[in-house]
Amino acid sequence: MKIFVINKHGEALMPCSPRKAKILLRDGKAKVIKRNPFTIQLKYGSSGYKQALTLGVDTGHTEIGLSVVAETIEVFSAVATMRNDISKKMTTRKMYRRQKRNKLRYRKPRFLNRSASTRKGRLPPSVHWKVEAHLKLINQLKALLPITKVVLETASFDMAKMKNPDITNEQYQEGVQYGFENVKAYVLARDDYKCQSGLKGCSDKLHVHHMIFKSKGGSDAPSNLKTLCEKHHNSLHAGKWSLTSGKHKSLKSATTMNVIRSYLLRLLPEAIETFGYMTKANRYYFGIEKSHSNDAFVIAGGSTQKRETEQSIKFKRKNNRSLQKNRNGYAPAIRRQRYKIQPQDIIEWRGARYVAKGMQNKGAYLAFMDGTKRIVENIKTIKLVFQNKGIVYA
Repeated sequence: MKIFVINKHGEALMPCSPRKAKILLRDGKAKVIKRNPFTIQLKYGSSGYKQALTLGVDTGHTEIGLSVVAETIEVFSAVATMRNDISKKMTTRKMYRRQKRNKLRYRKPRFLNRSASTRKGRLPPSVHWKVEAHLKLINQLKALLPITKVVLETASFDMAKMKNPDITNEQYQEGVQYGFENVKAYVLARDDYKCQSGLKGCSDKLHVHHMIFKSKGGSDAPSNLKTLCEKHHNSLHAGKWSLTSGKHKSLKSATTMNVIRSYLLRLLPEAIETFGYMTKANRYYFGIEKSHSNDAFVIAGGSTQKRETEQSIKFKRKNNRSLQKNRNGYAPAIRRQRYKIQPQDIIEWRGARYVAKGMQNKGAYLAFMDGTKRIVENIKTIKLVFQNKGIVYA
């Protein structure tokens, strides 16, 4: 993987190989300024040679694809996994706060204590976090690499068409397939661009199948549509197997993506917008398989460039504030303080380094992973090397 390089003035340069970074550090010509992601800063003047880099972002509700492409090579590739527990955490926090306030002898009632100007334009916490997560990743890469252009693939779904496929107005007078293409794009995104047959040996090309045929009264509603690969779609129509209808996902993800799209385009006015059907056509043309990192590569203008090793990015909670969980009918938590070592931190044990998983037995022991093996050792034998905060590169 490439190593990020910053010049002595704090400006981003082209990344270098690990071997080159090791030589610069050994000779005292550079210093480490960030461990995650690993970044070095030059101590001497540099020529400032830079290439034109394009950042492609495959925006998403669950995962984000990122790729930075130059003319001849891809210099960065990653898939970031989003947190989807914000709403649950907010509900839990609400319970703790209510319990705490109920213990007060008197508390002045508060109804709609936020002003109208504060409430106006306010996003739900879960959606706000996803918007901020996209921005943090983009701004971080722009600070570490000399990126000259940002291209965003956004998803814009017609929610009225999702709920009522038969809606008609002047916007739908361009042909019978005009509205269906929007629904088709939603169904493919809803099913994560994967064949829903449950069978093995799927082909690459995807179709959208009507579970109840239109000739038998079926509609173009998403509840009547399911993603199948071309192979299993053809075999289904040939009567070789049958498809059972299951419960579909809600439209929440589509609504969230519409909000993310509008906010990102407003907060990043210099960004160029592209769409999924364009990415799909380019992938097919260059024979590239479907994945978030591959989509981002194509979005950034990638075609035949040498690819970079894909990295994994995760978002980490900075702190768990609910130390004492005591509710009626439940035993109080054994935790009494914030532990020095948190999950995803880098630790050292017996001369080797590992990633911490979590504390056990009132903070006396720490669990960590050695590949697929789980190890639990006394905290006194473990040394904290580095605390990962916020965004974790793996």
